[in-house]
Amino acid sequence: MNKKEKIEYGRYTIEEITSKFLKKDSPYFFLSGYEYLREVITLYGKQSNLLESTLLLLENNHAEEAYLLLRSILNNKMLIEYLCNDDDEGTRYKEYMIQPQKAQLSLLYDIKRAVKEGWMDKEGLESLDEKIQEYEQALIDKGFKKTRKKQNKTIAYADTRTLNIKKMALTDQLSFGTYMTFYRDGSKYEHSDFSTLNIYRQPVQSDVPNTQAFVLDLSRTDTELEGKVLNTAITMYSLTFTFIFRHMLNNHKHLFQQEELPELLALAQRFADNDKYFMNNPTPEEMSTSEGAQ
Repeated sequence: MNKKEKIEYGRYTIEEITSKFLKKDSPYFFLSGYEYLREVITLYGKQSNLLESTLLLLENNHAEEAYLLLRSILNNKMLIEYLCNDDDEGTRYKEYMIQPQKAQLSLLYDIKRAVKEGWMDKEGLESLDEKIQEYEQALIDKGFKKTRKKQNKTIAYADTRTLNIKKMALTDQLSFGTYMTFYRDGSKYEHSDFSTLNIYRQPVQSDVPNTQAFVLDLSRTDTELEGKVLNTAITMYSLTFTFIFRHMLNNHKHLFQQEELPELLALAQRFADNDKYFMNNPTPEEMSTSEGAQ
């Protein structure tokens, strides 16, 4: 496949998955005990939008910018795998759902520091410490706490650590490999490392380095990077479908209507067959469905 064909295939993949698997425009009803699956489906829906936006950027020769969205695709993939590999107590689901409260508490800490440094006016912030204590106590009450010994007493304090990509990557070998191979490498594009900006500087003369004289050409892109981002984005999207589908087959097969399964199984096989067109995909073992899916 050439670039145009791969982009068309990516859009075809999105349409097939959103209509046949995500059931676009159809209502969802989740019973107690399936809350984590609600989050998984929603995260994958977001991944569909991310891939669509990535393809649009690549179509317009913006591979460097598309890498930022690829990082989000990888982030969602790891979040989905993190939630699906939860324990019987739903520890990971609880950790995922508490993130907004922890983020709000982090913001309050930042505001308190800004006030202390004199960067913000204290007016209207008199109850800041009370709010912080309220959020900390709420975390403790929900079980997000640490303990330490002080004068022969056990003191509980809030566990304010937020969930991060590195923590999720260290939960299994495949996630760690994805993190090391693609996610970390994309950091320099997200943070505009100077080495990634060289592509935009077109030399004025061949014997004069573009650090001394250049024309700013924002239409240029690294074609090798473009291929890597395109292949990886499509692969990770279809790989995530395979993972969720396998997980549901193995754990919640009753959620599928019997007439749906042949079409979804055929879709999974179609993705596996097209794997050969993508140069930097995961191994066939990683892309395989389950025994049931096969």
